[in-house]
Amino acid sequence: MFMLEVIEDFIKEVKDLRVLVIGETIVDEFIPVSYEGNSMKSNCPVLKYNGNPSRQEGGATAISNHLKDFVKEVKLISNPLGTIVKTRFYDPFDNRKHVEINKFDKDNYGNIPSIDEDYDLIIIADFGHGYCENIVTDKQFCLMTQTNSNNFGFNRVSKWKNYKKLMVCLDLREASLQMNKHYPDADLSMMNEIYNYELNTKYLFVTTGKTGSCFFDGSSFYRQPVYKSDIVDTIGAGDTFFSFASLISVLPDPKKYLNIPGIAASLSTTWLCNEYSVNKNNLKEHASKYL
Repeated sequence: MFMLEVIEDFIKEVKDLRVLVIGETIVDEFIPVSYEGNSMKSNCPVLKYNGNPSRQEGGATAISNHLKDFVKEVKLISNPLGTIVKTRFYDPFDNRKHVEINKFDKDNYGNIPSIDEDYDLIIIADFGHGYCENIVTDKQFCLMTQTNSNNFGFNRVSKWKNYKKLMVCLDLREASLQMNKHYPDADLSMMNEIYNYELNTKYLFVTTGKTGSCFFDGSSFYRQPVYKSDIVDTIGAGDTFFSFASLISVLPDPKKYLNIPGIAASLSTTWLCNEYSVNKNNLKEHASKYL
């Protein structure tokens, strides 16, 4: 029962927090298709519509949605819906993605207001599509800088090196790009090396895929296992991990709750992309599988 007791304590500790989330909202559009072969006249796949398209709000909106059931208030500052859209043609029988088309309407992102109000936690989710480039703040925050096909190598966390951060969250590929060095896995030496290179942060999380995640606070190193589940889709799992890693980072003793981000991320792989959000009930139900 220990894990459920930890989650109950976590829920009690975060229930009165006021949270600000700043970052890019990404509309994920899914068009179900079936593959019919390659065109006889050109080297391209031929796809057949196989159902009705669906749209989901991901990115910073998904992060705020994951936190809403746990804290007192979540405020979201983001780009208007429809200015960043990722359209995926996928096979619903095996969730295989055949084609992805990205739209970025940077001229209509709008301005980011100054952060004057005090919050218990500020989260910045920089997906590298340009919206976060005009943020100016002297307040401490939790940060992720996602690496994807659109910004590969250009959205490194070191571009935020002059800002004071409570926590930084990276995956292994982002950590490798940050250091110009390939890391097959995380260990104490690797975490110490990254921590002391242009991060300016109190806490560091690195997710390591099939081997779980690691935490480092400048002196203490902790590894968490992966929490296996019946995977439907891994898109958004990293954002889920970051959501709850941010939430535990603002608590007096985050080390007590290091299993929670991984469990939440595991839960979010059991549905398509951001089809649902993590809440108190489904988090506890999912955690009970690992007792």
